[in-house]
Amino acid sequence: MILGGLEVITRQLVRNLRHIAQQQQPCGVDLTLRQVSEWTSAATIDFDNSKRQAAKVLSLPFDNTTHTIALQPGAYLVDFNETVQIPRDCMASVFPRSSLWRSGVGIHAGVVDAGYKGAMGALMEVKNPNGVILYKDAKLAQIVFEAMGEPVEGYNGIYQSSTSSVGRDGIEKP
Repeated sequence: MILGGLEVITRQLVRNLRHIAQQQQPCGVDLTLRQVSEWTSAATIDFDNSKRQAAKVLSLPFDNTTHTIALQPGAYLVDFNETVQIPRDCMASVFPRSSLWRSGVGIHAGVVDAGYKGAMGALMEVKNPNGVILYKDAKLAQIVFEAMGEPVEGYNGIYQSSTSSVGRDGIEKP
């Protein structure tokens, strides 16, 4: 069963909203742009995380006057303003807003596990050959919660209670 946006907000499953009335949707809650970063190194991914090494990133600045950022085609790491607290009987998925993909931009994110709490981020791919201009706090994605049949033990990994999506050993620079 999908939880409606009103229930998600009432239960405070998504926090740090910019404007509740504008972010509440029938099937979820809109996520807004806090930061854009680009990767500056390779990452290492293994089976048991014993050799895991997050890629290093460089935070890209917004224009101080217009509060925009112009992005050329490519892949970017985006952090959202909102944080989540997923109950142990729910999971969540993140989907791009239609205005984004209609503009040649995609959002990709993994499953948000039951029990996870903390920052939210995603991979953003700019496919439009002319790029895209984004305003700080732009609505980019929608998080949708789905109730599970029963509570589970819940997520307890390295990203629990994280404050950004950079990841372990990823260094976010101004």
